[in-house]
Amino acid sequence: MNDERVILSERPEDLRKAVEWGREQQRKILNEKGEQLAEALMEKMTPLILQRNTTKQ
Repeated sequence: MNDERVILSERPEDLRKAVEWGREQQRKILNEKGEQLAEALMEKMTPLILQRNTTKQ
């Protein structure tokens, strides 16, 4: 991991905005990854669930 740090601005308002932007980007990435994982899981599990339902009846 790179420990270099860059100061974007000396003004606290700018730093606060940069942190908020970073957190929002992190939320977006995590939401996208979660949606991708949920979709992949549904693709794998749906046929198994349907198969079990038809064998029980």
